[in-house]
Amino acid sequence: MTDDPAVTTPVPADADAPDERRTHTELRAFVRRQVALAELPAAAIVAEAVEYLHGRAEPGRLAELAWPVVAEELSAHLAEQESWPEVTDSNRLTAAFRALNAAGVIARENFTCCQNCGLGEIGAEAPRGVEPRGYAFYHRQDAERGVEGAGVDIAYGLFEQPPTAEIGAEVAAALRAEGLTVDWDGDAGTRIRVPMTWRRRRAGRLAAVPATVDDDAEVDVELLGDWTGVHAPAAGPTPAGRLTTLHLPWLPAAVRIRLTCAGRSMEVRREGDALVGVYAEPGGPELTVGRHDGLELVRRLRGLPPTGVPAPAPVGFLEVTADHPLGADRSVPMDLAEALVLVRAMRPLSYDYLTCFGRSGGCVQTTWQPGGLWVEELDTEAAVSVGRYATLTEVERMLTVLAVEDRVAVRELGDLTTLRHR
Repeated sequence: MTDDPAVTTPVPADADAPDERRTHTELRAFVRRQVALAELPAAAIVAEAVEYLHGRAEPGRLAELAWPVVAEELSAHLAEQESWPEVTDSNRLTAAFRALNAAGVIARENFTCCQNCGLGEIGAEAPRGVEPRGYAFYHRQDAERGVEGAGVDIAYGLFEQPPTAEIGAEVAAALRAEGLTVDWDGDAGTRIRVPMTWRRRRAGRLAAVPATVDDDAEVDVELLGDWTGVHAPAAGPTPAGRLTTLHLPWLPAAVRIRLTCAGRSMEVRREGDALVGVYAEPGGPELTVGRHDGLELVRRLRGLPPTGVPAPAPVGFLEVTADHPLGADRSVPMDLAEALVLVRAMRPLSYDYLTCFGRSGGCVQTTWQPGGLWVEELDTEAAVSVGRYATLTEVERMLTVLAVEDRVAVRELGDLTTLRHR
């Protein structure tokens, strides 16, 4: 993505009015920031853009303008991240905050909307049973300035006491230890500036781009189960291309969806890495496709022949239940890259956790406890787990083996402890 607005802000041909042209320019800038922050999926970015530009046009028109912009910016971001170094400044910033958390300093990224809200709410972030020594955070406005290339300013301090140079020095040292530059004069009244290039990778649901489909059709969506949050589809009419690229591949195991199109209905469920569609009328065939091939189900629902061209499968498969800084998941399918993003985002001392099942049912669970990052092989039937405290690299290796090789390798770590849960 280039920073030249003359190049990157094409305006639709039907946007002739000056007000709409300005709206489109602001829309492009807003979407680009949201894509770079790498926290919201495509449909949620569109919803945020409509809210951000409230009053500029009818919501339907704003959404109509936003969808192609979101697709373009997401595609550009994904292409650009292919050329990034393996470890970016944003990775280093997260690693520094992880180290601070482990050392008893409550450190939060992109925390609240502004400085005042951050200072008012950071105390509630202390995990149960932990007496924190201090805090560090940057807020949403800081993150947005970081996206624009201005670096990130970090607030720090002690709870119920004025900030001290000592806690500032500890935060600065953690940042430098990860290879980041620190611009701070040691004054306890000054925030710590980190000059950096903001680069946050997107994977899985956050990397899903709304498909442009020839002869696309609207399907009526009815959720048959509890699916909420930024990754859930809205009930009602939805273009099939968006539904099958942004939502169906991550259908939770406990949720069914009823799709209606051209006077016919189909109930869709997910079984492992596949989607299964069952026609509402008696005697209809049961159709099974890959979880990224939901458009084939819609084609059959419309009475069209299958294309016979399966979508490329991402690397690895895991069924994930988790609580993490980006939200909560219950029996959601993920590829390896998405699961690794979540485990790296988990915060020390927080009891954030990931429970991951492979295709054959093997289970690896990891959680941040007061003693460190715990990883274990979980036998749910016997109510027994075997594991130990591990490094982040070791945990990533355990998840990689489970996702790609479909086997549990925790026992290969050695020096394990057996825990009984009955």
